[in-house]
Amino acid sequence: MKYFAQCKNLEELKKEFRRLAMIHHPDRGGDVETMKEINNEYDMMFPVLKAKTAAQSTETAQSTRSEFYTANGWKGERYEAGRSLKEIAQLVRAYIKEFFPDYRFSVRTAYASMCQELHVDMKEAPADIFKTYEEMTDGDISECWRKATRNSVWTLNNWDKAEEKAEFERIWSKYGAFYRCLTDKTRATVKAVDEYVNSFNYDDSDAMIDYFDVNFYYFGCLQSPGAVKVVPRAPRAEKRPAKAESEAPAPAPADKAEKPEQIAPAKLAALRVEFNTEHDGIEVYFTSKPSQETRDALKAAGYRWHSVKKCWFAKRTEAHLQALKRIEDEAAA
Repeated sequence: MKYFAQCKNLEELKKEFRRLAMIHHPDRGGDVETMKEINNEYDMMFPVLKAKTAAQSTETAQSTRSEFYTANGWKGERYEAGRSLKEIAQLVRAYIKEFFPDYRFSVRTAYASMCQELHVDMKEAPADIFKTYEEMTDGDISECWRKATRNSVWTLNNWDKAEEKAEFERIWSKYGAFYRCLTDKTRATVKAVDEYVNSFNYDDSDAMIDYFDVNFYYFGCLQSPGAVKVVPRAPRAEKRPAKAESEAPAPAPADKAEKPEQIAPAKLAALRVEFNTEHDGIEVYFTSKPSQETRDALKAAGYRWHSVKKCWFAKRTEAHLQALKRIEDEAAA
């Protein structure tokens, strides 16, 4: 087997076939003979893996290969034929409420004679969704500068950093959100919501032959970033009972976090601090709900509440570490 040797079950086989078809199908610019090899190998592997499947199925290799009319077709993992758009909208609302409670989204449906649309729009965010000039990376600056020059809104020929900052701020003020750069948190939120919505969709369209077939049309949850309002909100209270003060926090896995040496063990009785090496971040876990004063101090220091991991987090910088030490010292005083 050249193409499917690593597939252990039907789902893996179908997923790999779809990936290979998107690359090698002649309609995608691939080679006819290569696609024939893939089809033949798929036809041989399908009954073998089907025999190992406990659940009864009427699927055949041919029926699964011809599930989509076009070579571009895809289907989300939560797609179910017959599920109404109204039900999908309800599931999306519940997902956003559970995982992004400090945001506000509008979720609505629209119908026409031959199509239906799901509109999910971010309306409010707990913090500014755009980076400041100081927060922008070199890559961010280059991308925004390219946009500005392509559209003839950049007016400088030579400049230093101060002039560059002033020029960006002038462009943002005059021309709006198109030339802004989203924060990492905003990007992650938008990506998560869009992926969840699309998991209920399918798309078997090919504009080259004027053929369109989708479960519903969806255009993304941040179509108007400039209209998003900043409305700070207190984090939602945990549903689980708080641990007792005397109960030791569970140790973090060694491969995901490291204990900070800057904070004395005696001061970790009420909280646990972890370094997230994957995202270069600081995570602060309290054994019980901290006081309003402590929460306000964390917010003022740049920490944000993670509603899924139930912790306060910030980028791992010396300023954030020093701010955390000050908060601890004041709480202990």
